[in-house]
Amino acid sequence: MWLLPLLSVVTTDALAAGFQIKTMRAPFAAVEVERPLVLGKGWLEVSLGYDHKLADGAWSAEGEAVQWESARWLYTTERIGIRYGITRDAELYWDVPFHYVNLSNEALGTDTSAFGLGEPRFGWRLQLFRRQVPTTSLVMDLQYKMPAGAESPGSYVGGPNTVSTFTMSSGQSDLAGYLRFKQQVGPLAGTFSAGYVHRFSGVSQFVVDAETYQFAGRFKPGSEVRAEAEVLAQVVGPLAVYGDATVRRWFEGAVGTTSGGFYADANLDPIPGTDGWSLDAGGGVIVNVTRGVDVGASVSVPLRGEDLAYFPLEDISATRGNTYSATLELRY
Repeated sequence: MWLLPLLSVVTTDALAAGFQIKTMRAPFAAVEVERPLVLGKGWLEVSLGYDHKLADGAWSAEGEAVQWESARWLYTTERIGIRYGITRDAELYWDVPFHYVNLSNEALGTDTSAFGLGEPRFGWRLQLFRRQVPTTSLVMDLQYKMPAGAESPGSYVGGPNTVSTFTMSSGQSDLAGYLRFKQQVGPLAGTFSAGYVHRFSGVSQFVVDAETYQFAGRFKPGSEVRAEAEVLAQVVGPLAVYGDATVRRWFEGAVGTTSGGFYADANLDPIPGTDGWSLDAGGGVIVNVTRGVDVGASVSVPLRGEDLAYFPLEDISATRGNTYSATLELRY
């Protein structure tokens, strides 16, 4: 007789209606420098972002800067991201990009544009160690890239003038694993990460055997290792500034026919000269408006790269140009 009223009281205290604060969610720091690398139980975050890159050059095979005479390459990304804290030390996340690109050349009188879905990524972050004061956070990050974007630039017959669009996907998937570590020291925090990206082979429509006129060959970009470092300072109140650097080292890619038995990669032919490394540096500013709203802006400057073996796939063959970004994060 007394059990039902008791259960009713307990249940009511543990829930929140509408946009009230959820009592089951984990505490969340008001400023960036004190936040761990996972979101925390019960929190849902939606982010909207925009990246803008206008390239007027590339890199040589030796990593030297090359200036284009009249060509311009505009590469933008419109991002939607979702994070959800499933436990105190684990979160799931999804990132869905769209791209608008434009290649123009005043000397040739050409101007080609395209818009479409990029390559979505989703993953799982697990916090292996955490200390609250000062904040220490060690995270394992597992990520999968899905080849969902368009992978056909049109027919190559008739030369480059017949290509009327651009590929938005490599046609193959990636599986990546990272270790990330953050340590706070007063108003400062350093974040360091290292990881490996394994690139599987996939059948891609842009791979063409020119001798047999066979389309949709098998393509495998080189797998890569990467390291990132960031130093952040909570300069005043909700305002934080940071600087970062990223080093990537990738290996030779390969290409071949769609057939090949159980292990198709064994029959692929290496693509000479497609290995290399790159270095990017930049920084930005973050304003923690409230615990539920963050606004950020940043710039990334390429310092070293490799030639455009896989143009226009910026993720694995980047052009030379600064990338300016803006992000809005909404959290509940």
